[in-house]
Amino acid sequence: MDINIMRTIFIFKSVNAILMGLSGNFLEPYLPVLVKRAYLYGKFSVRTPHIIATKLEVPKRWFRHFYIFCAPLLTITLCLVVYKYLYNANVPEIVFTLLDTLLGTSRKPLISAEDAILAFVIYNIHCWKRLYETCYVNVFSDQKIHISVYLIGYIHYIGLILCIIGESEGFVKGSHASVNLHKVTIVKLVCALICLWSSYMQLKINFILANLRKNTHGDVVSLGYKIPSDGLFKYIAGPLQLQETLIYLMLSVILWQASTYHYVTLWVILNQVESAFLSHQWYRKTFKNYPKERKIIIPYIW
Repeated sequence: MDINIMRTIFIFKSVNAILMGLSGNFLEPYLPVLVKRAYLYGKFSVRTPHIIATKLEVPKRWFRHFYIFCAPLLTITLCLVVYKYLYNANVPEIVFTLLDTLLGTSRKPLISAEDAILAFVIYNIHCWKRLYETCYVNVFSDQKIHISVYLIGYIHYIGLILCIIGESEGFVKGSHASVNLHKVTIVKLVCALICLWSSYMQLKINFILANLRKNTHGDVVSLGYKIPSDGLFKYIAGPLQLQETLIYLMLSVILWQASTYHYVTLWVILNQVESAFLSHQWYRKTFKNYPKERKIIIPYIW
């Protein structure tokens, strides 16, 4: 049977995000501690102790491992793509076998060479920037995350690489590709610029959050939570989530002809919206002086 495993994984993750979001928002008091500790972490984490849950948790700062792994992998993938398209190199048979196994033998070459290169350039810039943030900007608390959340990070980044390259010209047997820069439209260039702008805005937002835990000399003096009020925080509770959503939406526009990649975007949107909603609710419950006019993820609207 010809099954697109990567599509199935991201559909499952999307459905799970919806179910866990609904359960957490409406049934949270009735959920077992083990379940709540599996998906709530950071400032949302459940303080109730649980012997099994504790053994299945790792430090939240391990988030940086995603980017230590993924940034070099993306660079290797970009080199492979450029080598294929610019030098008409042969793709190793093992790559075809891997892609056929994970995306199905009936996959089609839907993504042009130019779009594939553009997408991987954007992802390289974004993920190397995220590696810098998690290593040198973010001030992580001592909170824990469930091992499943940790592993999902790896699945996500490996998955998005496979979803793009698996439907790119030249990486499907029998397909051919040549780079033609004239095919890169103004719309796609604008989308690329929005991606880079959003990634830069994330960097500024992470500096704002990190500074809340530092003194005027730049020394970390607290790992507690405070109400951020600079930048986009003046308008919404989840500016990081907004920028992440924009990045994936713009990449979906660039890769519009793709089939599987859009399920990655769907999963990211659902996950980021839920995260922003939880953050907004947590701030409202925790701080009496939390600005009432502040929205969740869309300024002035929601």
